[in-house]
Amino acid sequence: MTGSQRLTRLLAVIAGALCGLTACTGEPDPPRAPTTPAPSASTAASPTWPPPRPTIRTSEEACGGSTFNPRAVRPYNPDGPAYAGAPIHLTALFVMHPYASRELESELPGEWQPQWQPGMYPEQHTQLVACEYFDDEYPSKKVETCTYTTSTGGKKTAELRSARFIYRIFEARTGKQVGRFTLLGRVNSCPAIAYGAAGGVYYQLVLTEELTAKLRPLVMARRPG
Repeated sequence: MTGSQRLTRLLAVIAGALCGLTACTGEPDPPRAPTTPAPSASTAASPTWPPPRPTIRTSEEACGGSTFNPRAVRPYNPDGPAYAGAPIHLTALFVMHPYASRELESELPGEWQPQWQPGMYPEQHTQLVACEYFDDEYPSKKVETCTYTTSTGGKKTAELRSARFIYRIFEARTGKQVGRFTLLGRVNSCPAIAYGAAGGVYYQLVLTEELTAKLRPLVMARRPG
């Protein structure tokens, strides 16, 4: 056997040995999968939508009925925030009588009202409930005569009478009464439009600024907690 033949045979033996160790494809073997599998990524639970409605009671329940009954008062927002901490303490105003017209009904400042809060159920942020009742014991008297023109061109009159209103303030979360005061009606003009003026009686309503001033010490109080 010549020297070149011996060299060729040696190379063939070496190549065969290498092919026994790795696949002879001309490409490196792919990496083997680890024996311990990698932990799978956890999937975050999707929130319930729409979110469940919180317990928000009616004005009748929160204020103690259309005719006030202290035993009937129930927490307006039992799962809501406590009447505590820094202001503003968001306040819901409920008018528990039929005498306020759309034009003259008192409204609280917008930043005090829970319905302006974000979210699907803004009432859940309420901390105080203010209930406005007509004071039946106040000796009402005629203040002005209101004259209206009917659709047929005739005239109809109605009385504007003096009135006093009782306000009871409750913690929305507990139903505990935290304030009480009265205010006289001071809006002296007759309503511009008579909504079913048959019967002919209107009552002076409370000025918004006077109601706001009386509620301010409660709404803007810095409370423990």
